[in-house]
Amino acid sequence: MHLSSLHLQGFRTAADTKITFQPGVTVLVGENNAGKSNVMDALRHVTQPLDPRERSPYPSRDDLHRDGCAEGQHGEKCRTSMDLTVRYSSDNSADLHIYSSAFVQEQRPSQLSKTAQFDTPRTIQYCLSITPPATALGTARRTWVAGTGNTSDPDPEPAARERVRHVYLQPLRDARRELGASGSARIQHILERLLRDETERDEFLSNVSATFVELAAEKPLKAASGAVQERLAGLTEGAHPQTASLGFADASIQSIARNLRFLMAQTGLAPRDLAESGLGYANLMFMATVLTQLEKAAEADLTLLLVEEPEAHLHPQLQTILLDYLAEETRRSQLRETDSEGWLGRIQVIVTTHSPHVATAVDPQNLVVLQRRAVPVTAPEQLQVEAAAGAPSAGRLSTSAQAAQTSDVEPQRAQREPAFMTTAVSVGRLSLKVTDRNKIRNYLNATRNVMLFGQRVLLVEGIAEAIVLPAFARALFANDPARLQRFHGTALVPIDGVDFSPYLEVLATPDPDTGQCIARRVAVITDGDAGRETREAQAVSRIEKIRQFITVNGPVEVFPNTYTLEAELLRAGGVNRTLLLEAWKLQRPQAWVTDWEAVGDGQADEQARALSALLDTKKILKGDLAQDFLAGAEQPFTRDSFVVPEYLADALRWVTEEVSDDHA
Repeated sequence: MHLSSLHLQGFRTAADTKITFQPGVTVLVGENNAGKSNVMDALRHVTQPLDPRERSPYPSRDDLHRDGCAEGQHGEKCRTSMDLTVRYSSDNSADLHIYSSAFVQEQRPSQLSKTAQFDTPRTIQYCLSITPPATALGTARRTWVAGTGNTSDPDPEPAARERVRHVYLQPLRDARRELGASGSARIQHILERLLRDETERDEFLSNVSATFVELAAEKPLKAASGAVQERLAGLTEGAHPQTASLGFADASIQSIARNLRFLMAQTGLAPRDLAESGLGYANLMFMATVLTQLEKAAEADLTLLLVEEPEAHLHPQLQTILLDYLAEETRRSQLRETDSEGWLGRIQVIVTTHSPHVATAVDPQNLVVLQRRAVPVTAPEQLQVEAAAGAPSAGRLSTSAQAAQTSDVEPQRAQREPAFMTTAVSVGRLSLKVTDRNKIRNYLNATRNVMLFGQRVLLVEGIAEAIVLPAFARALFANDPARLQRFHGTALVPIDGVDFSPYLEVLATPDPDTGQCIARRVAVITDGDAGRETREAQAVSRIEKIRQFITVNGPVEVFPNTYTLEAELLRAGGVNRTLLLEAWKLQRPQAWVTDWEAVGDGQADEQARALSALLDTKKILKGDLAQDFLAGAEQPFTRDSFVVPEYLADALRWVTEEVSDDHA
């Protein structure tokens, strides 16, 4: 059993957002303000905390999605409630028998006839509708619907949905504070979870009490009580004489925890105060205390472990180790047998992150990319046209195009404020071929590339292009800081080959549920390989294949050259010939004269073709050549430092254009 999907409607930045989750670990990535924490809070609304002491978030008026209306000026058709719909699935329908009131039968086409058939129910659904309070002092109203709600009681078995729980690990943890002097409550909770058996608890407290008695008999403690007794006797003997003694309070879990502290040190050293440990390892200690709650996961059918930004204070290797550990927790839970009480005891992990090391620690299909997009603004006159045409009711949706349906457009809606909404691309929904998915996974594992984080991507063949492009962008956009910043926000992806298809499929294929792509612009820079025998024919085929992809999917452009990068640098002319010659000398100090005699000083095309032929026959390290080319250029880089080949300039200009959400 696992959480398979979440549908958010009208919740904070999520006007209408669908997210798919994978069994095991799902990682949510995206830029700041994309809505990752909103997803986690929504899951906390629809599930009960595993630890009853933890409080779920309380809904407020600010949680209601605003679609551009001014504060306090919603129209009558604007959404007034938030709907959070969750679906859980299982390969074994027997796991879901207790949730019969929430079954959702999914239709599938028959393989034997044209009539519809229904699978054995393997999916359940719950919808929580939250109406926030009208005032700050009011109370939110919650309404649950199980399944499709086609019964007289829309939520006939509320105890069933409470068999799904969550453990929440918040972001930006102050581990030293949480586990230091103020950490006794956390220690107390751990002890109480471990001492649920009454006999074990009584035995533990009895042993601690006996130890307290022994400690009280120690000579310094007895001497201290004797000193007090001597003076107390003189003060009380004339009335009611009193006797003083120094001892410990009655042993209780609370009193014991109050005096305990977590200590830590590298194995082999004596544990010390957490203040002497680095922030990263202290953070892992804090996580470990929270993860002890998973011992109680055996008392639930499914426990969602919600982890926000686990990379805080952790170096890259620890980030990968942490994700592997969490994945192992989910695998172990799948092997757990149903206990005598009927609990399945499954664990599923959902993580938010800004770290490529965390994101690349899972299979790409386990990634969900959240994005922040502007709400399309519909002019008042367009709203009137839609209303006259009988636009569908928007009582359950809050996009601006659906917000008004009558010709009487409210005056307060004529001037709309900018608004944003969360959209999602679940990679698991893209139906990538196994070979493509494996290629992307292997590439991300090897490079930790950030291509899934940025909405602009430059795909290039190799390391040489990746080395020169940042320098070319700095020179090209020296007087255009906005474009330069957009270049800095562009993911540069050297694929070390020419098979661009897997990268285009994952970056530019629309999510079938949301219609969104991970990238808003993908520029492909590739070689034409003219005059290089079979390579030229392969290049023509490759470029045509990319162009066919563009006609179907859209946010992609291909920028081919005629020869190859180094030949195009020479062909561009100007100072480039001198820079290339000096770089070439470093790799072929004895033979460079003969090489450049072959290049000659004829027409630019002739020189480029000759250099391209040399690259096929001489042992040249292209990455080193690119480094040496830039090392010889005048710095800081300007337009006078080198000549940027036009095809590269075109690619840089296109990928850094300012693009509205309506024309991504």
